[in-house]
Amino acid sequence: MKEYVLDKAKSMKKINDLALPGEIVIFGSTYMSGFPIYELINKCKSENAVYNRSVKGLTLKEAIELLDDCVVDIHPNKVFIALGEEDESNPNAFSEYADLVCAIRQKLPETIIYLIGLINSSPFAESFNKSILSLCDNKTVNYVDLVKKAPSENALFKAQFKQISCFFRTTPITMGDAFELTSL
Repeated sequence: MKEYVLDKAKSMKKINDLALPGEIVIFGSTYMSGFPIYELINKCKSENAVYNRSVKGLTLKEAIELLDDCVVDIHPNKVFIALGEEDESNPNAFSEYADLVCAIRQKLPETIIYLIGLINSSPFAESFNKSILSLCDNKTVNYVDLVKKAPSENALFKAQFKQISCFFRTTPITMGDAFELTSL
């Protein structure tokens, strides 16, 4: 495992005791590690705490090794997985992704899993996204296809946050909440 990945995971593990069980974890690689989740979540009402356990450069193999420290120890009720972008040259990428989902199902059987597809349009991403879609049952394992194009990175982040933030709720969205989300 890359040393900086291990160091980042160790620092996250140290703060797991502060996490509230039954909340939300985002577990991803480079894109989600740079996603301004906390800045965006501060602009809207969220019923749940959201813990971003994404690590720049994280591969699927490393994610499996870090699953307990980054996800299981927090005991989330929802986990968003955004991995695969670092695995384009990995011939076992899909099977490792399937193993990761299976491990989460075994260790956290009540947790709802959201698989976030890769956002680029490379042949690998298209094939990978189709493969991970096959893991979904639309009950306990769901697929999220984030917006792929926007006029700016800021607009892209806002559009993607709108898409995933509706899953951060445990109650139906109110009209006021809807207006607030559209203003992001």
